[in-house]
Amino acid sequence: MTKRFYQFGHFRIDKVNHVLLRDGKVLPLKPKVFDTLLVLVEARDRVLDKDEMMSRLWPDAVVEESNLSQNIYLLRKVLGEADHGGVFIETIPKRGYRFVASISEFDDEIPKDQLRPPEATRPDEVPSQLPAIAVHQQTRRTNLVAVALALGIVGVVTLVALSYFRSRSDSVSKTVSGPPVKSIAILPFKPLSSDANDQVLGLGMTDTLIIRLNHFRQFEVRPLTAVREFDSANQDAVAAGRKLKVDAVLDGTIQRDGDQIRVNVRLVQVSDGSVLWAEKIDEKATNSLEVQDRISERVAREMVPQMTGEDQKLLAKHFTENADAHRLYMMGRYHWSKTNPDDWNKAIEYFNSAIERDPNYALAYTGLADCYLSIVADSLLAKSEAIPKAKEAAMTALRLDDTLAEAHVSLGRIKAFYDWDWTGGESEFKRALELNSNSGDAHREYAAYLTSIGRSDEAVAEALRARAIDPLSNVTNFQVAWALISAGRYDDAIEESRQVVAMLPTAHYWMCNAYLAKGMNQQAAAECETMLSINKGHLMAKATLAYASASLGREDNAKKVLVEFKQLFKQQQASPYHVAMVYAGLRDKDQAFTWLDEAYREHSRPLVNGLKVNPVWGNLRSDPRFTNLLHRMGLPE
Repeated sequence: MTKRFYQFGHFRIDKVNHVLLRDGKVLPLKPKVFDTLLVLVEARDRVLDKDEMMSRLWPDAVVEESNLSQNIYLLRKVLGEADHGGVFIETIPKRGYRFVASISEFDDEIPKDQLRPPEATRPDEVPSQLPAIAVHQQTRRTNLVAVALALGIVGVVTLVALSYFRSRSDSVSKTVSGPPVKSIAILPFKPLSSDANDQVLGLGMTDTLIIRLNHFRQFEVRPLTAVREFDSANQDAVAAGRKLKVDAVLDGTIQRDGDQIRVNVRLVQVSDGSVLWAEKIDEKATNSLEVQDRISERVAREMVPQMTGEDQKLLAKHFTENADAHRLYMMGRYHWSKTNPDDWNKAIEYFNSAIERDPNYALAYTGLADCYLSIVADSLLAKSEAIPKAKEAAMTALRLDDTLAEAHVSLGRIKAFYDWDWTGGESEFKRALELNSNSGDAHREYAAYLTSIGRSDEAVAEALRARAIDPLSNVTNFQVAWALISAGRYDDAIEESRQVVAMLPTAHYWMCNAYLAKGMNQQAAAECETMLSINKGHLMAKATLAYASASLGREDNAKKVLVEFKQLFKQQQASPYHVAMVYAGLRDKDQAFTWLDEAYREHSRPLVNGLKVNPVWGNLRSDPRFTNLLHRMGLPE
């Protein structure tokens, strides 16, 4: 006779009521995930092939293997295993799974008073994931519904998150204790399927939440560039929070079926891994903006009664009324976040398509400006073509919505680093910081500006502020080192670089410059050689190594690099600034100034970054031609 209960460890399976209990308390487990556990338990000690499990769990549907993998992952979370199991469920590589824990079977009844719901204040009992959806269900999705879900649920999650920060007196956070949350990272929402549209929806939802919550000065929000790498389904929220140096992490999952959506979201305290609060959201979406407004109103009324009128206005702001335009914008942000040229070009196409749907969509223009500035920074498009397009996009965005800090940062970069409009550039950076003091991009680019014009102490302060907001950013950490070098704090620059070199190998190049400034050319050459062993195409490291080699008597090496750079210059793949650096190492001042003048004529970005800071110009700074160049650029001597 088949027994009613299975017991293993602190867990009990009640097959009649179809529930899993721990110490007498019912654990939240979706039916298909429970079925997965039951299949494993009933075949205990036997390896179950994946095909067999899938046929038993989904006998009438064709599903992807990822659905099974997701169910196993969710079970391990509920059972308290590590991400890769090893306690209850064993993975057999290339085959399937096996349940390995000792099991007892019996018929005893469980008192009804033990069948109580789990306590939400127990962190390990708050569900962090949801079961996967079968492929045949996923095919009923539409693009319009995806946008409706994104806009609608963003309103809920934003307000739920804000309710914790603004007040701990509401029903969700009454039981929360501990230090106040001053910084938060919103991780990319994880889709419980392999559908590319769900991945876009997850990142798009994260992007929108960051934009909305960034308006509030009570706490810092890590930017999208900082969190986009934490998109793995198995990502440990606490580990991500520690890397990002935040007090709390907001993460969530998305499950869709036709016009139905469920979002599971939770706020996790990084210091101890406790769940501060969790929320499940189930909605039916028919009109994106109506859903967004309805949910926002409900959550604001019930959970944030003290929210100011300005708060309400910011959270309810619609950047577009066109659902299709927003979908295309999310696609653009998704590809822009991939940080490679092919995806940047795709992002440009999506942003332009979004603008075609809604010519007044300011965020889409901001996305365009970001793309063109990324492309020109990697020398993938001539400045004569990319910068005017970036400038037009940024100015259009601000004409439509002057409150977009991101657009002010883009325009500030263009004015300062390409137009050499130093006053106009600073005004844009300051305006961006007025609108969003938590913008790591604004602090970093303002630091770059201050470094370029010689206000070194201010530059160090802004660079450190940028790093506090975005600690994992390669360009931000570089700006810290570069600002310290500009301030003559070479040992500090070396120490700062050493602390991050394991995570950011380009720090070898930063140390190279600091050693060069100290006159330690042998050490500088060694750091640049290490950098080039990691990235052979790093032109600045190659130019700096050629300079150091020439100073060490290895002029033949420097001359070989000179030939290479001149050829790259003809192909528009290297700046004349790089050629000038090598001539400076060879102590050919006339040729160095000839190429610096060429860099001046084409408004080379490296010229702005390095003319007042780069140690390779030490032997040229006393020359009147150097002073004249600074004067022509509008830089202080």
